[in-house]
Amino acid sequence: DQLLAAVYDAALPPLDPAANEPLVIEAIDTTVEVAAGVKLNAWTFDGVVPGKVVRMRQGDALDFTLRNNGAIGHSIDFHAAQIPWDVHYKTIVPGDEISFKWTANFPGVFMYHCGTGPVLEHIGNGMYGAVIVDPAAGFAPAREYVLVQSEFYLKQGSGGAWDGDIGRMAAVQPDFVTFNGAANQYQQQPLVAAPGELIRLYVMNAGPTLFSAFHVIGALFDTVYVEGNPANPLRGIQTWTIPPGGGATFELTIPEAGKYPFVTHSFAYTGLGAVGLIEVK
Repeated sequence: DQLLAAVYDAALPPLDPAANEPLVIEAIDTTVEVAAGVKLNAWTFDGVVPGKVVRMRQGDALDFTLRNNGAIGHSIDFHAAQIPWDVHYKTIVPGDEISFKWTANFPGVFMYHCGTGPVLEHIGNGMYGAVIVDPAAGFAPAREYVLVQSEFYLKQGSGGAWDGDIGRMAAVQPDFVTFNGAANQYQQQPLVAAPGELIRLYVMNAGPTLFSAFHVIGALFDTVYVEGNPANPLRGIQTWTIPPGGGATFELTIPEAGKYPFVTHSFAYTGLGAVGLIEVK
């Protein structure tokens, strides 16, 4: 079977002491692999889908700049920010940039995305990523991964690659539903953990349209923090629904060695690529 050329690293890096330093993200048109041998002429942040994970601590302020190196107008919308849309989320033309500062007042798992219309098309072509805001007091140490669920809707494009199909997006007829931008990649290269180790999964649903019914086969979630906020704990959860544009933090421990699939339990879409493995060994 054909394999992906590269697997997106789902491991969440520790909080960078320099997280308060200015962040620059560039809108870039490039080709990305969304399934083995299937390349998309994508609109991206920094040339990857999903865009880089931004990790912050509650109360941190971020000096941010978006640079548009794409062929059309783009913008950015941070769900973790509380700032005026008409001032900071404006569309900028190719070659332009916009800068602003915002503060992460709430902990959680948040989406950022291009907010230029039609937003459906810009998200569907790859312009999204996750912001993880740690609570001020932090969480207990754990094996941490970030998973961004999203859909791809394709039509024949140029250069042997595919283009995003706004018609299929509007009709909700996905070709692939993925974690971290590529179908089935964590079957090819499973996430790993040790028996009894605390695992923390930060899951964000970029959509643009489908809900995620997140579930780990053979396990239960010790705790689900709704929206990733420790003020919102739920215990002993089998499956948790994440809307498009939403997130959640899942904690679990798996006592026995083996392989444990994680899926969206909406099985019409699981078979389109939204299934990976946690290998406990």
